[in-house]
Amino acid sequence: MRYKCADMGSLRCPCILMEAGQCYTCTVTRNGKCDCSADWQGVCPYNEFLQRGKTAAKKGLPPESDAEVLSVKRYSGQLFTVRLGVSKGFAQRCRYAGSFITVSALGCRVPLSVLCTGWSNTQEGQETAWIEMAIQPAGPKTMELMRLSEETLGEEKRIWKIAGPFETGLLNTERLVYGEPVTVIAKGTAIAPFINIKGRITESAPVKVLADAEKLTEDFIRDYIEADEGRCSLEMVNLAEEEQKVLASVDEATQIMLLASPYYTERFLGMRPGRKNDIITANHANMCCGGGICGSCSYTDKDGVTVRRCKCTSVV
Repeated sequence: MRYKCADMGSLRCPCILMEAGQCYTCTVTRNGKCDCSADWQGVCPYNEFLQRGKTAAKKGLPPESDAEVLSVKRYSGQLFTVRLGVSKGFAQRCRYAGSFITVSALGCRVPLSVLCTGWSNTQEGQETAWIEMAIQPAGPKTMELMRLSEETLGEEKRIWKIAGPFETGLLNTERLVYGEPVTVIAKGTAIAPFINIKGRITESAPVKVLADAEKLTEDFIRDYIEADEGRCSLEMVNLAEEEQKVLASVDEATQIMLLASPYYTERFLGMRPGRKNDIITANHANMCCGGGICGSCSYTDKDGVTVRRCKCTSVV
């Protein structure tokens, strides 16, 4: 089976997996044979590897840094947003499609999709920048993040340990063409990667959003989906009960973002297998360390090749 890597051609390529002989795009590192076709016009990770003296572009995972919790907004007992103060450069790098960060909680790194970013100048002429995340506490790690965000610390600042940003929170982003209509099918906070780039899409093209609001609230939808006046239509659906309506939208659209749990993603792609490689999907279910190092997202295919699904997807 052939794979494509979301990091190929980025500043993180070649990564540490190539040093280990486990690059999923380049078979030279795995078995010594190149299987790229003669008309290949993309970046060659192996050539980049050789030019770097057979070393990875980035060693290991990005180091953690402190980010101050600027504000917290609770939408319900199961949903809240957090705004973190970061540098302008960090905020700018978080604007790419599929951007996410990791946050330390209980000794683990928790991946969180970037919901939105911004920067401005204060009255004193100082530059401030921020990023926001939406969180639904579901287990010990995310409950710890809620505690760290809302705990009263007197005059002390509330600090998160963050790392990143990473850009592999979405798959098939190379298919996204700004300036062309987009249909978004989403459920819960998986819609965050779309909200992060929503403004840039609606600047030049209409967007149709089919949202299952089971895990969202009306005020969250108003704040983040309906907030900007523009060419964005919103229709509330039930993904479990209105499959035919969703499939009709899939058949009509040329650009689709399917942002839901693996259950719904696999179900809809299974009913439209011919669209697998052109539908942009969320990759959050396969995220742990975000760099393909910890192996928590590993999967061994029928050929015995073990891949890290946080970085790679199969090519039909």
